[in-house]
Amino acid sequence: MRRRTPLLAAAALLTLGACNREQLLEVDTPDQIRPEDAASPNGAAAVRAGALRDFAQFYAGTTNVGVNVYVGLLGDELINARPGADHIDVRAFNENTFPAAAWNKFSDSYTQAIRAVRSLNQFAPASAARSRDIGQLYALQGITLNIGGELFCNGVPLASVNDAAPEAATLVTSQQLYQRAIAQADSALGVLGATGADLNFRYLARVAKARAQLNLGQFDAAATTVSAGGDGAASAAVPTSWQYAVEYSQTTLVNTIFDWMVNTANFGPSDREGGNGLDFRSARDPRVQTTTTSRLGQDGSTQVFTVLGYVNGSAPTTLVSGVTARMIEAEAALRRGDMALWLSKLNEPRADGAVRTLRNIPGAADALPPLTDPGSADGRINLLFRERAFWFYLNATRVGDLRRLQRQYNRPATAVWPTGAYFKGGTYGTDVTLTPSFAEFNNTAYKGCTDRNP
Repeated sequence: MRRRTPLLAAAALLTLGACNREQLLEVDTPDQIRPEDAASPNGAAAVRAGALRDFAQFYAGTTNVGVNVYVGLLGDELINARPGADHIDVRAFNENTFPAAAWNKFSDSYTQAIRAVRSLNQFAPASAARSRDIGQLYALQGITLNIGGELFCNGVPLASVNDAAPEAATLVTSQQLYQRAIAQADSALGVLGATGADLNFRYLARVAKARAQLNLGQFDAAATTVSAGGDGAASAAVPTSWQYAVEYSQTTLVNTIFDWMVNTANFGPSDREGGNGLDFRSARDPRVQTTTTSRLGQDGSTQVFTVLGYVNGSAPTTLVSGVTARMIEAEAALRRGDMALWLSKLNEPRADGAVRTLRNIPGAADALPPLTDPGSADGRINLLFRERAFWFYLNATRVGDLRRLQRQYNRPATAVWPTGAYFKGGTYGTDVTLTPSFAEFNNTAYKGCTDRNP
């Protein structure tokens, strides 16, 4: 690029000086969709695409790491190997220290889905395709609200998303987030068709609803939602081999596990973390595959192993699946005291070759060994939550499960969470939740968490 001579530069300034001053103050934003740009069918489609991207970014996207990594660090799935990022891993969350953007990405996903549904309803012509697009957004909103309730404290602020007349945020509890998740899932089921491409999103909505019911302690209702008849008298159960995966792109939105754990050693899979953590590495369970040798982490001192199965930045990540449905049915059976059904539901996906193929589990032709009843109440609970942990590794469910072990099964925090001496020095804290962004204190309604109970 040629350099301007002083004379040409001066001429350019004179030319600019002759322009309308208002034009000089106008800002072009080609990378943003303004309200007036969305006032058309094409604009509504763009807003929908943006909302889907925001959800993918929130769940497992690379910028500021995905929520699945936050869940992994706060729980017992991951250890930190990045300078200055121990605060989540040690359960002493600092919303001013990286990584600390989980709340921002949650808010983006929540608000943009609402705007996308609104835009589609207003500008897209009524059709089966529009109903399907709206149903997908409602179902994903159900998952977003579930994760928000599982990860954040009580008393979080939700925006009104009233762009014409912004209102103060509404403070909600985790319970209310789960109730909203059920409402979103029901909205999805109310607008989606019952066949073809719509069926995939109906399964997503049913699992989102059942997950919220499980979080609320409505075990039988949750099992009914995902079982045969749970979506109308003639409906089939959510298939065990079905799954909904979130897709990523090496060039536009890189998978967070690949970018932060495979391509760079910022975080790594843990093993028996803090005494109570599960043996995610040493169990050599084919559902959680890791390297057998370690490497030096980004902090220059922590040895980390590498999770396998994410070959590049375009690798998809499972969100929910038919296995989720079977685990929900198993838990409901356990709560009812039906041990035979509980065990059969746990073993069903282990024996399903289609599930193993879908999850890229080695030796797909060989069933995972069937489980046996440990014979005690505590042992059965342990086995159930262990199966959930290995099936849903890095799927943003583990913190919700650890909190439920406290809340619904009356286990003390010291028997559930990583506890005691932290392997880098010091001791684990007591956090079982994350908090909203510090910027939320600008909302007049928000004064901080109501509580940080499980």
